[in-house]
Amino acid sequence: MRITHPRPQLGRQRDLGLEFRDGVAIVEALHPERELALRLHGYTIEADPEVAEPFQAAVGEPIIDLTKLTREQLRDLLPDNVEAPAKTTHAELVDLVVALRAEPTPGGVDNGDGAATTTEG
Repeated sequence: MRITHPRPQLGRQRDLGLEFRDGVAIVEALHPERELALRLHGYTIEADPEVAEPFQAAVGEPIIDLTKLTREQLRDLLPDNVEAPAKTTHAELVDLVVALRAEPTPGGVDNGDGAATTTEG
């Protein structure tokens, strides 16, 4: 993945745990929450066209494109306490799965408020 800094500088700069050279950082993978944080802070992220499927190096599991799953597969991702009537649309099921609370990245600490703090060095 190619990440472009919103305020690029010549040379090296380190920001949000990434090292940028001339305003660009190249990484093999990003955790979805880190990717979201970068996008929210104005970073531009471009997928590597040579990589067939993105992979979460930190988690060790492939990133799942929820829009490509069937309704049955989406229902399997929902916990028992989430109600989804039989007439729930595919888009509504995707929204229900997206709204589920994410587990902290391995090595992270759950803050108890829906957020997690990573302990990266």
